[in-house]
Order: sequence, then C-alpha cells, then structure tokens
Amino acid sequence: MCRGVSFKSYNFRGKIPVETSEKIRIGFIGAGGICKSRHLPGLAKCEEAEVVAVCNRSKESSEKVAAEFQIPEIETDWLKLVERDDLDAIFIGTWPYMHKEMALATLHAGKHCFCQARMCCDLNEARQMLQAAQATPNLVNMICPPPHRMPFEPWIKKTLTDGGIGELTFVEMRSTTSANLDPNKMTWREDIEYSGLQALAMGIYAETLNAWVGPYETLAANLSTPIATKMVDGEEVEVKIPQVLSISGQLLNGAICHEHHMGVAADTTTPVNEITLFGTEGTIRHAFLSGEIYYGAKGKPLEKVDVPAELVEDWQVEKDFIEAVKLARQGKPWCVSPDFAEGHQYMVKVHAVHESARLGRSINMVTL
Repeated sequence: MCRGVSFKSYNFRGKIPVETSEKIRIGFIGAGGICKSRHLPGLAKCEEAEVVAVCNRSKESSEKVAAEFQIPEIETDWLKLVERDDLDAIFIGTWPYMHKEMALATLHAGKHCFCQARMCCDLNEARQMLQAAQATPNLVNMICPPPHRMPFEPWIKKTLTDGGIGELTFVEMRSTTSANLDPNKMTWREDIEYSGLQALAMGIYAETLNAWVGPYETLAANLSTPIATKMVDGEEVEVKIPQVLSISGQLLNGAICHEHHMGVAADTTTPVNEITLFGTEGTIRHAFLSGEIYYGAKGKPLEKVDVPAELVEDWQVEKDFIEAVKLARQGKPWCVSPDFAEGHQYMVKVHAVHESARLGRSINMVTL
C-alpha cells in the first residue's frame, strides 16, 4: 500500500522524531528468533539505518542481544524506549498480545513502526492499529511478511496476470505439521493469552492468499482441538487454540477455495505447506517447504519451473522499510507490503473463521 502527504500538513500527536539526522535511528522492542536471524542482520546491511537501543524481556537478555549485535544501549522499559527523542523508528518483535499496545504507542510518539507477524490478537485490535496508521499517514507502518511468500511472488503474479492459468476456478491450501503434537509441550503459539485468535498458519497464509487471489466473499469453518489439555510445569492446562482447522468458501473473484490447517500430524511424511491454483488453462502449485514451484498448462503434466532470476525476489524486508522511511521523511508517497491495511484485511478473515465455527454457519465477509 502507498501512503504519504507533506509533513507540514500533519500535526503529530506525539513528539517529532529526529527526522533530520542522516541515519534512521531504530529501537527494538523484543529481539527473539526472527529479529536475530533476519531483521538485525538485514538492518546492518542498510547504510542509512542504525540500531541504537533494544528492550528485550529482561535486562540480561537485552544485554546479550546488545553485545551480539553491537547495539550501544539497552532499555528495561519498552515505553521509555518508544518515547525517546533520538529514535525515528521502532521494530516490534514481541508476541502478538503486545503488538496493538506497542504499535499505538509508537505511532502516537511520531515514530515509524515495523511490527512482527502476526498482526495482533483479534479484529478489534487490528481496527485500532489501522485507525492509528490512517491518522498518521507520514509514518510508515509495516508488518513482517512471511518468508515463504516472497521468492516466487513476482513469477506467480505475472503468470496469473498474463493468463497462464486462464480463469481461476479453485484454490487449495494445505498446511500440516506435527508442531502441536507433544502433550507435554505448549508454546506461546498455542496459548490464547499470547496469540489471541491466531491459529496455526491461518493468518500467514491468509495474507498470502489475499495477495495472490484476493479475499473471500463467504466462508465456513470448522475447528477442533484433539489434544484438549497439555501438561505445563506439572499442571494440566486447557488448550484453547485450534489444532485442526478447515475453511471452505468462495472468493470475491468467484473461485472456490478450500484450506486445511493441522498441527497434530502423527507421521513424518504428511507435513506439507502448499498452495495450488487451478484455472481453465493451467495449474500452479507452490510447495513452500521444498521451495519449489510447479506449472502445468492445459492437457500437460505439472513440471517444476526454473523461475528466471529477474522474477525471484530475495529477502529485503528491512531495506524496503528503510527506503519507505526515507521517502516519508521527504514528504513523498511510500509503499510497503504488507502494511496495517493488509494486516487488517487478513484479521477480518481470522475473525470470520472463528465466528463461523462458533455460530455453525457461513459468514459473509463483505458485512464485517
């Protein structure tokens, strides 16, 4: 999405960051797995970016990250980090339950905001984040895209636009793993307090499907939790996030879509993550785990595609964010994907899935 108006026409509700400094000065709230494996190394490659401070879950973990990535300062209070006058942007790397509060505080303080996926806990929080973003059009807002979506997206979009599969008729999404199988292990992704309504990979693939084939018009969903309780620190805890999820519906473009998400596959062969796009003139299948893409024209078998280098998109999320901030500093329009508007769109779907399962009927997405 693209945003931008002149800074002179916007009245910041919070303190104005140091937009005149040569470097874009960044603070991190939370610096876990993906922050250490992708975001911090990615920002280190951006000459215009400088990570100034980090606030992790504890003082000790903050000091450890700061030492590993040569971050000069730590904070023990995330709100104090957000309110610092010497920062231009905030990277939010916490679990979803804190995203809304931290994003609103960041934008209110007049700082650009990068938020880790998934967007937030529920549709109400997503709406608040979107409203805050719309009220601060000169501040870049971005959600981390799923790594699996990026590499072949240019090729897929070009093939669809060029009529490579004709009219889209059917979409099949399968995401099955054994991540939730252990009855003695419960991660934050299975804890409704930390993840909200996010379930399995539904949100991540909702974003991908929206980008490639558009949103649902209507959908119906069924949810189940085969392992209803788990042992955590010697105590039996109820699991409130679904471990099996089925979605069926019709997209706005008229195509039918079926999704199957499961986290309790018992064998080692079943795990798979793939999207298949069926059309009147051909088929595309993207196998995310193997990083392979297949195409079959009408009357031909599916064959692995050797995607041209110019249609392969490397991971450059951090660069995209920094480039958008540079444009926003100049009062120019900026574009990132996904932004809070796209995130809100997939949170509408997340809400509809749970409502459909609760009510036992199909949900019209247009009315949400």
